[in-house]
Amino acid sequence: MRQARKPFKSAPRQVMPCLDRLAIFYGLLAIVPFIHGQTTQTTQMFEWWFSGDQTLSTSRPSCGSFSIGADARTADGIPPFYMTAFAVGGTPSTSFIGTNESNLTWTLTHPMGTQLVLGVVDSQGHSGGISPTLYTVTAGATTQCIPTIKSDTSFKISANVTDVLNTCQPWGLMIEGGAPPYNVTIAPMNSANITNATLGPTDSVFTYINRVPPGSQVIASASDMNGNWATGSPFVRTQGSEDITCLGLVSTGHGGQPANGTPPKHSLSRRAKIGIAVGAVAGAFLLCVVIISGIVRRRRIQRAKPPTTNITPFFAGDGRTEPPLVGFASSASHSRNASKAGSRQTSETDPESPPPRSATLPVVRELPPPYPNFLRYEA
Repeated sequence: MRQARKPFKSAPRQVMPCLDRLAIFYGLLAIVPFIHGQTTQTTQMFEWWFSGDQTLSTSRPSCGSFSIGADARTADGIPPFYMTAFAVGGTPSTSFIGTNESNLTWTLTHPMGTQLVLGVVDSQGHSGGISPTLYTVTAGATTQCIPTIKSDTSFKISANVTDVLNTCQPWGLMIEGGAPPYNVTIAPMNSANITNATLGPTDSVFTYINRVPPGSQVIASASDMNGNWATGSPFVRTQGSEDITCLGLVSTGHGGQPANGTPPKHSLSRRAKIGIAVGAVAGAFLLCVVIISGIVRRRRIQRAKPPTTNITPFFAGDGRTEPPLVGFASSASHSRNASKAGSRQTSETDPESPPPRSATLPVVRELPPPYPNFLRYEA
């Protein structure tokens, strides 16, 4: 049993009537100027509970008043405080419950048969957590507190999964009507944290990657920039793996047409398109660098090669071209004259001896007849 705490002391302040202040809060959430949308998680700062005779009951009579206590978890909430009642398949409501943490009162204004997921927030939107119990509204002593004006059914939210949601499974939430941009709230039961996603000005679909632990229940709702709640809040059970990290999966908002029970089409967000464009430009730049480097390297290799020497062919006296003698082009004339003189001397002294071979002139190949004049023997 919790002990009563001292009244929360604060400077006297004027409390705005019922829904006005929290409507401004949700309106501010919806008009945050992020074109691509923003997903944030509200961390539980304080905790709350029902006190009195209705502590353990899972039913609540309509138009009944219930005492609520609150206490700091990491810090005290900032008054005033509000009860947010998420109606399963219906329209959520937000009502003022007081300014003193130890003396809060909530009046139930939902019709009989409504199932409610309850959560308390302070004036700054800090969460007091979501209750672990799904409450059912029963008949009360009166129904005079129930609003007779029905909510706008043209502003609604629907989902592609309405029963069981697996771990890391995308949950497609489609919103129609209202005044965009929208704010989507994901409230798991018995949870300290609430996920709020502010969509872009043209987004009407939010794909939530389920990171709620298996064996729980979660409800989704939507509000517009004016603080109005959408009707049709989907409610599902969770199952699957206890590993809820879901690496590589990101909850995103995007445009699209609402569908009846079918998953939304996953179009690329502007952020993804920018990433693809940057990657393409970087890839093209890298390809150009590789090509230019190859050209420069090839030119360097060509410059490093030794220059090619062109050898002029030797023309004999009879006009025939003799094969070039590589490495001896500069001494060709001297070699031929020496060879001719030697052959004449040998022919005069010993006609049967062969002509001497020059020591400085290598024989490349044997020439077919007719032979040049300097190779002919004189009788």
